[in-house]
Amino acid sequence: MMVAGHHESDGWYAMRFVTACLCFALGVAVAAQQRPSRDTSAPNPQEPPPPQGRITGRVLAADNGRAIKRARVFVNAAELPGGRGTLTDDQGVFDFTELPAGRYTVSASKSGFVQLSYGQRRPLQAGTPLLLLDGQQLKGVEFRLPRGSVIAGAVFDEDGEPMPGVSVRVMRYQYLQGQRRLTPAGGTQTDDKGQYRVWGLMPGDYYVNAIARNFNFGGPGAFGGGRGRGGRPGDTPPPSDDEESLAYAPTYYPGVPNVNDAKPVTVGLGQELIDITFNMQLVRASRITGHVTNPDGSDVSSGNVNLLNDSAPGRGQIGVNYGSRIDWDGSFSIANVPPGRYILRARGTDAETPQYAAQPLTVNGQDIDDVTVILTPGAQISGSITMLPGSAPAPDVTNVRITAPAVDQEVPGPQPSARVERDGRFTLDGVPAGAHLIRPSGNTRGWMLKAVTVNGRDVIDTPLELRSGESLSGVSIVFTDQLTEIDGTVTDDHGVPLADLTVLAFTTDPSLWRPQSRQIMTARPDQTGRFKIRGLPPGDYYVTTVDPAQQGEWFEPAYLDEHRAGAARVTLGDGETKSHDFKLRSQD
Repeated sequence: MMVAGHHESDGWYAMRFVTACLCFALGVAVAAQQRPSRDTSAPNPQEPPPPQGRITGRVLAADNGRAIKRARVFVNAAELPGGRGTLTDDQGVFDFTELPAGRYTVSASKSGFVQLSYGQRRPLQAGTPLLLLDGQQLKGVEFRLPRGSVIAGAVFDEDGEPMPGVSVRVMRYQYLQGQRRLTPAGGTQTDDKGQYRVWGLMPGDYYVNAIARNFNFGGPGAFGGGRGRGGRPGDTPPPSDDEESLAYAPTYYPGVPNVNDAKPVTVGLGQELIDITFNMQLVRASRITGHVTNPDGSDVSSGNVNLLNDSAPGRGQIGVNYGSRIDWDGSFSIANVPPGRYILRARGTDAETPQYAAQPLTVNGQDIDDVTVILTPGAQISGSITMLPGSAPAPDVTNVRITAPAVDQEVPGPQPSARVERDGRFTLDGVPAGAHLIRPSGNTRGWMLKAVTVNGRDVIDTPLELRSGESLSGVSIVFTDQLTEIDGTVTDDHGVPLADLTVLAFTTDPSLWRPQSRQIMTARPDQTGRFKIRGLPPGDYYVTTVDPAQQGEWFEPAYLDEHRAGAARVTLGDGETKSHDFKLRSQD
């Protein structure tokens, strides 16, 4: 079928993924709704009868068609808080009963196989939701799970000797909170021959990273007691001062210290690559020591200090943590730091709320002593929330939390949040200095954020630049139940539902094309081709169908710019619903 605006799969393995891993049943057999006989023995008007919806199916292996027993299947819907999971029986059958009506996502997984969502066509892409009507029974939901791919090889030192006990991590780029980041996909340790094997991977491009367990030669617990040659104590003379400063830097395949220079490893569906072998980089490492003080000059007695690589994408190197706890006297020491540019971040927990510090640091192979780090208090944000009068019942405000996510997502430690009191007031303490947005979290179903004002100015989508110790009061957060909606269908020109595309709605204002923008939303059509996007702020939007390579790709400005040319235009007012049907050309 040729679909207008439908992009071909990226790479041969994606085509195999489409062909081999999603041999779903051609349709979902929908049984006629049957009304169960009423239990008239003990009617209880206070307790409504349980819902009668049902989803059942099987999980099979894609390569041989055999049933996969004890596979985990999970269903989730807004009408089923927390979702529900089950294990398949010996015939690979799963059966969910007493389900309320709703739009369900269904996923299946088993160790050694690729996890899939129903309707998923390629890695890191969303699946197709299943529309379940009241009392409806959906049967024949079939998964065929492909076996995971394998990346294997060996890690050697600078002389070609095996390096046992090295942590090997296999990583890939994906979108987290709207930003493309390198994230772990699997890991293991090398054996006595320096060999490793990471299995259960989905097809795609990966970066392989090796991290030595203990960098310094001759230090406490050093590799092999000396230079890692496995000699007996006394066989090797004590290392010189020059040797003690050497360390194996975290190294990426094919043997480079920086992910920017790394070579991606591409694996296809069920493929085994067994010779991803490389040597670790031996570098002159540094020890960084210093002292952390409170704003009044007193010693900090608890907290931590971390170094974030300032040159890697997203700054942080996944799996590499150069850090130290702050000792009782405020001192810290970070050993075995390879050369590079870093951001030193400290978080002290002496005070009632965390205090912070951040400063650049360049490491060039020499020890850095007596680094002074002075913490500064976080900012405070206080105000109130208001639920505008409407037709929907107002949620319990005490279940709402107020957060201030940083535009710079590298701030260490948990993000502070504030509970809303019964009178609607909140006080958020310990917000690190920098640019922040103000956002609610918690159960506000049926309501959406309408305005965030400070001194009469709406800052709902404008980052606030907060200073250390600043107190920002009088913040007003307003919710409304007048939710906007864009709905419609996606079919071909013969009226056949197309459930394998994604409907994308995004603002016509390019200044709002950024990660986690409220003005960018997507929806997958269900098995009937119907879609629904709710909760966009009022405004002007482009609406189109896309076939993204992975979840979150649509937050990239270049991606949005590419897809606005053929998009429809929709204007939404408060509480307004607009319908738009997509009829896409089918292949003759």
